Amino acid sequence: MAMAFGASRPVASSCRSMIPVITPRSHFRSLYSSVTSPRIGFRFDNRMRSNRQRHACHTVRISISVRYYSSSNYGREKKTLPPDQQASYDRLRPIIDIFEAPIDWAVAYGSGVMKQAQVKPGDPPSLTDLLLSTPSPIDFHTLNLRQNPSHYPLHARKMGAKGIAHVQERWGAGVWYVTDVKINDISVKYGIISTPSLITDLAQWRTFYLSGRLHKPTLSLIHPSTPKLQEALDTNLQSALSLALLLIREESFTEDELWEKIAGLSYSGDPRMGIPGGENPQKIRNIVRGPGAREGFRDMYGRYLEEKGLRWVEGEKNVEGEVWTGDGEGLLCKPTSLEYHIELFSSLPTNLRQSVFKHFEPRQDIGTSEKEALKQVVQDTKFNSIISTELRNIIRTSALRQSVKGLFTAGFTKSFWYALAKFRKWLKGREGGR
Repeated sequence: MAMAFGASRPVASSCRSMIPVITPRSHFRSLYSSVTSPRIGFRFDNRMRSNRQRHACHTVRISISVRYYSSSNYGREKKTLPPDQQASYDRLRPIIDIFEAPIDWAVAYGSGVMKQAQVKPGDPPSLTDLLLSTPSPIDFHTLNLRQNPSHYPLHARKMGAKGIAHVQERWGAGVWYVTDVKINDISVKYGIISTPSLITDLAQWRTFYLSGRLHKPTLSLIHPSTPKLQEALDTNLQSALSLALLLIREESFTEDELWEKIAGLSYSGDPRMGIPGGENPQKIRNIVRGPGAREGFRDMYGRYLEEKGLRWVEGEKNVEGEVWTGDGEGLLCKPTSLEYHIELFSSLPTNLRQSVFKHFEPRQDIGTSEKEALKQVVQDTKFNSIISTELRNIIRTSALRQSVKGLFTAGFTKSFWYALAKFRKWLKGREGGR
């Protein structure tokens, strides 16, 4: 897949594999024995009576959970994970197997997976962030409420699956977060989003909430189930690279400066970056300089650099054979022509481009061609500040709504402890920046 450190589970079939997960459950009920498989819709009842024991029976229920995993990587060559990433994959992949709910794609992200700089051995572990894309939020929450009711606060359980799905889809950024739960003795925060909503955000940057998070290295636990989702993930990365190149004013810049610009896109309008206790002020730098992060960015964006017009100032000195080396200080340069900047701007998602165009529409004459209009926009001295402002507006609105929604989805107690952990990280970041 398009994200860094992607890995797929080996399967036997050529296209799709069906992997049953069988969990026996035994208890005393009525005078019959049954075998039930609610996931695939059939049931066998076998009534057996005993003359010796009329008031008790032994009921055995076998729940068969079926999930389909795609064995194809849509033309992508499967990559071998670095040892630390393979260890994380082996630790986190079984978590996904536990869910009975339908999942199209699963990915782990954030500091709980990709370690950041300045993290010391004695520091408290971060929550492991997971994103689960599902074809049906109602089906997901129906099964998950039955399987993991403790993952939901009391008011959410009373709402039921339809109410939870409605809040997920209509409020904030279209994601429902379950915060700070233990799965396989791992502290997890997982977000559920519908696959259509995720595809829309990746392609159009409607909220930029999850698309921005996926600009940084992640660990794929289940590959996308459809080519459409994979294409949206690829588009999201190319859009991020185009925007970063537009916002970098200099003709030449270091490799790490490019990664920092990309990593900083999702934080540019995040209100948590500007308030005490919101986010570590050194977070962007720490992300890029964390162990394995630079390799992750190279894996995600390296294949797009040439088609975006980038070249090394002193040749490809950082590439030896098929291995990209270097300490991030190698210089890259980009074209400076007007046509190049128009091409970058034209490749951005529609939502952002339309927001920028609103600042210039009154100045366009009737009959002005699209090419002339684009020249007018890109050549304007305020172009960079306008595009940055409009990106911040998109991020700020969705981030504020999702933060308020988080108080509802997590409950007051978990929200308090989560905010306290963030505040400690913020204090640590301030101390490290002095």
